[in-house]
Amino acid sequence: MKVIALTWWWTWGHIYPLLSLYNYLKEDKNLSFVWVWEQDSLEEEEAIRNKIPFEDISAWKIRRYFDLRNFYEPLKNISWIIQWIQLIKKHKIDIIFSKWWYVSLPLCIAAKILWKKIYVHESDMTTWVSNNVVWNLATKIFYTFPNKIINWKRHILTWQILNPELIDYIDDLETIENLKLSVLIIAWSQWSTRIFENMLKILPDLQDINFHIILWEKNMHYREKFKEFKNVVAHDYVTQKRLWKIYKTVDIAITRAWATSLWELNSFWIHSIIIPLKESANNHQVENAKYFLEKFGSDIVYEENNMELEIFRLIQKYKSLRKVWLNLDHFFDPLKKIKEEIL
Repeated sequence: MKVIALTWWWTWGHIYPLLSLYNYLKEDKNLSFVWVWEQDSLEEEEAIRNKIPFEDISAWKIRRYFDLRNFYEPLKNISWIIQWIQLIKKHKIDIIFSKWWYVSLPLCIAAKILWKKIYVHESDMTTWVSNNVVWNLATKIFYTFPNKIINWKRHILTWQILNPELIDYIDDLETIENLKLSVLIIAWSQWSTRIFENMLKILPDLQDINFHIILWEKNMHYREKFKEFKNVVAHDYVTQKRLWKIYKTVDIAITRAWATSLWELNSFWIHSIIIPLKESANNHQVENAKYFLEKFGSDIVYEENNMELEIFRLIQKYKSLRKVWLNLDHFFDPLKKIKEEIL
């Protein structure tokens, strides 16, 4: 039996790709998994929900600015690497599958010392400091976007990993044309307030359009505000097992530029109006959005412009647009390719 350690950061957009990998591989009786991250995290919740053994990890953050902690925190990695050598031996881990970020660094160094296989997945158009370090240790690197390929044997373009749960419960692949334009707003919890506030300003003038708005856990206070509009359905939280019901019916979406969301929408042939988060590290959301603009004709609304007016203008522009099919033919291709490479 091979043991796979999964490690990544704490946003849902980066949890889902490796949760997707787990869901795709979990029926293989020759595989077992260990979930690696910090205590009291979303990852720990998911590990408990999926009955995956969970291990707490310590790691120092790589800060690209002056900070006194940069002088002493790296020294802690020595003890953490030793800790993880012991942990790898304890769980008999064979494979490290790292999403990204600093948490994976001591684990991957320990894995390299023990000659274990290390696989890294990069979701975004731009890469991160810790990933650039881990890549030098990695057996292979998987990409979502066609970035610069350095070594064709180690750098593999897979496209984005999507969760099998998203389509496991789909009852019918046929689409039904909406009488009115149906719009989804999916911005996740982080930094979605600005989008919601602008939507509340323009909704009184969009009564002839139907909306689905996913609030997520940090935005429940908007529920009462959106309930004032009869053409709006506000969802507190939607699991991947239920999300397909919304994806299948909507025509366009207003979204941030999280890689997972963009590729999910593309799989359901939903036109994206992308509002990249201007605070995103390495400007990765802007670069993701530009790729979708070039390849799929998505629209970009920049926050520094008149967001309220731009959103309103684009919704009106697509008022007669209707989705005619789903785009699920290659849904499992990234997972199949990764499985072939790591097993």
